[in-house]
This record gives sequence, C-alpha cells and structure tokens, in this order.
Amino acid sequence: MKVIDNFLPKEQFEKLRDVCLSNYFPYYYIRTVNDNQKESDKKMFYFIHFFYKNGRGSSSEWYPMLHEILLKKITYDFLIRAKANCYPRSDKKITHPKHLDYKSPTKGLILSLNTCNGATILENGKEVKSVANRALFFNPSKPHASTNCTDQHARFNINVNYI
Repeated sequence: MKVIDNFLPKEQFEKLRDVCLSNYFPYYYIRTVNDNQKESDKKMFYFIHFFYKNGRGSSSEWYPMLHEILLKKITYDFLIRAKANCYPRSDKKITHPKHLDYKSPTKGLILSLNTCNGATILENGKEVKSVANRALFFNPSKPHASTNCTDQHARFNINVNYI
C-alpha cells in the first residue's frame, strides 16, 4: 500500500474532478456496492461510470481525458478496468462489506476526487481517508471495503485495476 497526496498537478486534477462532478457526467445506478452485499440491503447502493472495461475497450467519451491525465502517470502492462464511483451521502456513515475486486493478483489505484469523511478500509484495518487528489495504490485482490460519507453530497473517486 502506498498513499500519495497531491498526486496529479493541480490543473490536471481540477479538470478531471470538474468533469466527473459536473451535472453532465453520466453515472449509472448499481443496486449493490459489491458481491458480498445482500441484495435486500437497500441502504447500500452507488453510481458508476465506466471509462474502460476489459472486453469492451474504451467505453466512454471521457476515456481519452482519463488516459491523458491519470493513466499515463502509472505503469501497467494491461488495463483491466477504470471507473468513477459516486457513493451518495447518508445520515449515517456505512462501511460496505469487504470484497475483492478480482481474485487473481492485480494492482489498484483509487484517486479521491473530493475530500469527505468517507474512506477505503484495507485488509489490515487501515483506513485511508478520502482527500481530494490523494492516490491510494493497493492490492485489490485482498479484502477491502469502501464507505459512503455524511459530510458532503457524495464521495467521488476513480478506481483503476491493472496488471
């Protein structure tokens, strides 16, 4: 695990953030946060936007921007997935069930787009808080969990899985 604050140059980060938090950026409703959640638990849902998903290639008109601003900054042999996440706020902070992004060994990057009291909780229990322009490099094939937030409209981040 590695955390890097101010990961992107300010202007590039602001461009990426402003697009992903605009009124015109499409997010899609997902009724469960991960496969370990009971579908009957309606308190846990989120919205996603796929920039890229293996097998579908570049699936977003914003993929070139993501590639230019973020993906060029990391070294990878194979991009598996890149998506934006939007976890809506609630009156109570909810820790989602632990999950694996993929069972096979992969690498992961979570870039926080806004500062809020949400977090990513790693296998060892370490909580990495959501701070705008903070990059978390971690092993997403190990159990980890996400949270929503209570102090902003939503928690926004970009999640990249790669080899």
